[in-house]
Amino acid sequence: MTGTSERPAAKSPAALPRLRARVTGTPARLRAGTTEALTYLRDNSGRLARTHWLLLALLAAGLLLRVLVMVGYAPAFWYHGDSHSYLGRAFREVPDVIRPYGYSFLIEALLPFGTTRVVVVLQHVAGLALAAVVYVFLQRKGLSRTVALLATAPLVLDARTVALEHYLLAETLFTVLVTVGLLLLCWRRDNPGWLLCAIAGALFGWATVTRSIGLVALAVPVLYLLIRRIGWLRLAAFASVVGLILGGYLTWYHQHHGQYSFGTYGGRFLWARTTTFVDCDRLTLTDAERRLCPTEPLDERRPADRYLWGGARSANHDYAGREYDELFGTFARKAILGQPLDFAEMVVVETGRILRPVPDPADERTVCLTEVWEFPVTEQETRCRPHMAPDDPEYRNYTGLATGNRHPLMEPLHGYSRVATVPATAVGLAFLLVLALALVRPRASTLREHLEPLMFAGLAIGMIVASVGSSVVDPRYSTPSLPLALIGAALAWRRFRAVRSTPTTVTRPATEPAPTREPQIVAAGADH
Repeated sequence: MTGTSERPAAKSPAALPRLRARVTGTPARLRAGTTEALTYLRDNSGRLARTHWLLLALLAAGLLLRVLVMVGYAPAFWYHGDSHSYLGRAFREVPDVIRPYGYSFLIEALLPFGTTRVVVVLQHVAGLALAAVVYVFLQRKGLSRTVALLATAPLVLDARTVALEHYLLAETLFTVLVTVGLLLLCWRRDNPGWLLCAIAGALFGWATVTRSIGLVALAVPVLYLLIRRIGWLRLAAFASVVGLILGGYLTWYHQHHGQYSFGTYGGRFLWARTTTFVDCDRLTLTDAERRLCPTEPLDERRPADRYLWGGARSANHDYAGREYDELFGTFARKAILGQPLDFAEMVVVETGRILRPVPDPADERTVCLTEVWEFPVTEQETRCRPHMAPDDPEYRNYTGLATGNRHPLMEPLHGYSRVATVPATAVGLAFLLVLALALVRPRASTLREHLEPLMFAGLAIGMIVASVGSSVVDPRYSTPSLPLALIGAALAWRRFRAVRSTPTTVTRPATEPAPTREPQIVAAGADH
């Protein structure tokens, strides 16, 4: 025991030179690895194309679908409040009090092109590239081409995913940042290097300032790295980059709005979630807080977002100043702590609405939002229709309803979205599958084989639940969870196959003689 305690001190003089050598040698190793990879692709491109021709055919179909969408609904879709905010802030270069600026950073970088088309083109390309990266990742993890292709196909062909890529909205960027960030942490068969951790930290930092739910997403890789005990250097590389991005954003926000925050509408969003169940007679409220109580009886309450945005009687209208956000937040915390079971019931019920295979016909708002994320058609009479974005970003407003266009591609694309939209039910089922497969001989696997599928699937369902609990119900918020859930399910399936191929160790009684023949050794992890 004494020798163990002295060992670090003995090694400490040589630790700093080794660390310096690792850091300074990384660029050279990175260049050598890149050159080797490019050489391999050049020399084996024909063989790879023949081996993975199904992936190439899938990507070609996805490319064709996206080209048809860009032709039929040129230049892009527009979601009135959100798109206006993202585009307007990109011109003003000022952080928004409602939505983080991360997506506006991307738009700002593309403004010199002078058209919104380039934004959605980049998003469509990013969607296809993400699918290809997911396929390669699953192949590296030892999954068969069939399973990797099945997990990749929804990312390429899902109508809602493609529709959101065509919107001036942050969902596609957020999905790519979070998914690629997790893939980098799990890319190598051993622990990720400090450079991969730093890049993953940059991606998660950007995701956090792109959508507020990014704070929830950030907690998952941090927990994963802590459980894995990957070493202080790798953890420091991840945390320092995240801290640098978040700290810089908070400082920038303070310069413009006088407080360190990612936005000053979080209290309003949380307050709106409580309006459907709060009973102010059961709470101890100040006079200012009591004025925030809904006036309708419990059985006549409006949907939560109507209290937030709904005209004259809403938090956005009556309390427009950002100084009121803390008041809304205090009310919401008292309502949640005073009625925890009611809050939990609301989250469960609303999450169930998101995870339903089809929206409840009686729930007009969910049905409406579901139709917003479909490809519209000219004859569509419902008010739940997307608008069209301007070609010139200087216009900064929508140019009319998408159904006002007349293009022969609209009808078939609308029909496609009705039959080729993957419901959020797939995320819930994938999560349950991961949990179930984790219970199959749990001691027959390494810690990493358990952690990785649980991390992907847990974050997928966690983001949906967190969105429901802190914001409004919207089917589009489940889209970033789809690739994570599929990856998690595929990794869980690989572990299940590996466990099944591993013989179970049988403990024999002490009196029973041992077998004389050599035991048969079965290779674990075969999944081809």
